[in-house]
This record gives sequence, C-alpha cells and structure tokens, in this order.
Amino acid sequence: MVLNSSSLQHLRPGSIYPTFEIIWGSHPLWPTPLLKDALPSARDRIRILVLDSSFNPPTLAHFALANSNRPEGDYDAKLLLLSVRNADKELKPGDVTHVQRLEMMMELAEDLRDANDHESNNNVAVAIIDEPTFVGKSKLLRTLLKEKLRAMSLMPEVELTFILGFDTLERLFDTKYYESSEEKMFKALQGFFAPPPNPGSSTTNDESGDGSSIVCARRSPSSYPHPSHPAPNSNSSPPSSAEVPVNSHHQTISTFLTSAALPSSCVSMIDIGKDVWSISSSEVRKGVKMKSDPGTKSMEEQEGIQGSEVNKRSRQWSEMVTGRVRRYIIDNSLYK
Repeated sequence: MVLNSSSLQHLRPGSIYPTFEIIWGSHPLWPTPLLKDALPSARDRIRILVLDSSFNPPTLAHFALANSNRPEGDYDAKLLLLSVRNADKELKPGDVTHVQRLEMMMELAEDLRDANDHESNNNVAVAIIDEPTFVGKSKLLRTLLKEKLRAMSLMPEVELTFILGFDTLERLFDTKYYESSEEKMFKALQGFFAPPPNPGSSTTNDESGDGSSIVCARRSPSSYPHPSHPAPNSNSSPPSSAEVPVNSHHQTISTFLTSAALPSSCVSMIDIGKDVWSISSSEVRKGVKMKSDPGTKSMEEQEGIQGSEVNKRSRQWSEMVTGRVRRYIIDNSLYK
C-alpha cells in the first residue's frame, strides 16, 4: 500500500490540529463493527484494542499482539497507532519516515485481515497521534472516538485496552515519566484506569477516569506474575539480578491498584509464545543491514559470537516479519 504524504501535512510534532488522524480503515464506519446486529447503538460500550508502537518495522511480535483476544472474549475493533512524539525516541536523520512506517502498518493490518482469526480483525484502523504518553493518548483517543461515534448517532462508552510489551509496562509504572514523583504517577494512572462517570451523569468526581486497561505480553510464562498474585515470600531465596526489576514493578503495580481500589484485571498478562516475544524491531533492522553489508559488525560479533552463528541470525530477519512487511522492506530498500 502507498500512502500519500500530503494527508499528513496537518499533523506535525507540536501542531494544534489535528492531534489524531485515522490514516486507513478497513471500512468507512470504523470503529463500529461491520455486522448490523453487532452495532453498538443498543449496547453500553465498544471495546477497542490499541497497539501503540514505533513500528520500525512491524514484526511478528506486533502481529501476535494485535492478533490476540481479550482475556474475556474478542474486541469490537482494533487500532494500530503511531505517535509522532515519543517520550523516549526522537526521529533522527536517516530513520525510516513516519509515512513509511504507516504504510508498513497498513500492510500489517491487511495481514491481520487475511489471518481472520477473530471477527475484530476485519475491523482495523491505522492512525497517527501527536501525544507522547499513554495517559494522554487514552484521554485524547476516548474523547475523539466518542465524538466520531456521536456523529453517527451512536452513544456507546468507549473502552480502550492498550496492548504492549513487557518493557513498555515497566515504563508506564516508572516515576521517571511523572516528574520523578510517585504521587503524581499514581494520580495520572488513576485517571487512566478508573471507571468513567456513569452514563447520563452531568457531574464528574476526582475518582472517575477513562476506564482504560492494559494487556501485557510476558517475556516468558514465569517472567512477570499477575498483580493479583502475592508478592514473593520474604523467606524465599534471594532473587537473581534479572528478577529484581520484575519484583519491583510487580510491587509498584500491586501497591497502586490497592491504593486506588482498582481490580487486578486493570493489568492483565498474556503469553504469545517464546518464538515471538523474543523478536525485536532492532533485531530485524540489524539483520537487514548485515545482509546488505556483510562487513558490518553486529552486536553478536562484538560480544564474541562466531561468524557462522551471526550469519545464521542475519538470514532469519525475513522470518521475523509478515510476508507483506517483508516485501515492503525489500521493495523500498529499507534499513540498508
């Protein structure tokens, strides 16, 4: 798919309007389901899965996250979201452009439709947003999507589920992104997770919020306990250095949910398989670079891994992305 870059002229970092733009949708009425009997007009909510990532490039890990189901059933719609402002990453000269990333996201959306594993895979959109934080994205998306539905004479509550990787979950509960203040972090997350005001209510209170939730993919089946699980017994053997951050974030999440009187289901964990969760976009980029320039030294070589194993890894980049994304990378000579 080819995206006309002129459609993005009004969305630049720091711009005022629009702050959110749907670039592509599987049908004009997204996020409403295609089936008439599934329209949310007579329902109380529409559940949307949001996969927010840099998509540089989209990998099979992105596909597995977007293709996952709700812990309690399917979603009504899915959204692949790219931010032009990232709290940690800035677009540098020579990087793959936002337009190219959006085009790869559109290819990924088509792969989801081809998979047809869930009805919601036929109700996908690709969008861009000018907001760096999850808390800000939740509030902005919920407001604008409710306006979009209202324009179609539909009034359901919008329930957003952000699906993300383990590293991103750690950042969500890191005080670094909240002016190094746990109090400010808890207050911001209260607004993210807390249920919205009751429908028809004309007033709000300090305890109401967006009603958004988090679904996170484990690094491994045992890498991160569910927040509802008790903290590790203090009498148990000392944790390894790799486990300390895990236990620390587990405790932070548990403390927050308890203090805010929120259910543990606000943060759910899923398994997407070791062969998938270990794939990273940076690994794909390095693989493409090594394939096109055999003289390039990889991190593996720098760490002493022998050449035969390095070549084996570099040849596998094409197996870490979907077929459509692989063709796009090759046809557009990306990451060389």
